[in-house]
Amino acid sequence: MTYSTSRRGLQITLGVLSAIPALSGGAELLVGQRALPGPRPSAVDATLDSEYRVTSTFFLAAAPVIWASIPKIEQATGPLRTVAAAGFVAGIGRLLSWRTSGRPHPVYIAATVLELVGMPALVAWHEQVRRAAR
Repeated sequence: MTYSTSRRGLQITLGVLSAIPALSGGAELLVGQRALPGPRPSAVDATLDSEYRVTSTFFLAAAPVIWASIPKIEQATGPLRTVAAAGFVAGIGRLLSWRTSGRPHPVYIAATVLELVGMPALVAWHEQVRRAAR
């Protein structure tokens, strides 16, 4: 794969993938736990709802960081790796939750795979593009 093809592919992939935290974070912020897939809890604890909505803002904030990095992808090492590291740690949090609370909805299993496998893969791809740009 040529440098320009790999670079463009990475830019497109990041643009598409960044829609996930933008949309889910926005929905979770606006409607709270009702945005979760699967059965709805009969009652929502106010503290849990507050924490859920606040946490969703971090997903919402990740998208513009990625979008701002896309035009000069080779130079965006700090922002992209910070977002990827946060995503990876989120995946660890999901594994801890799975272990203590049980198997999550399939959407969150896919999110766990994306966070634990996809984030390191994106960092490796970004590093390849960055090195090729030199």
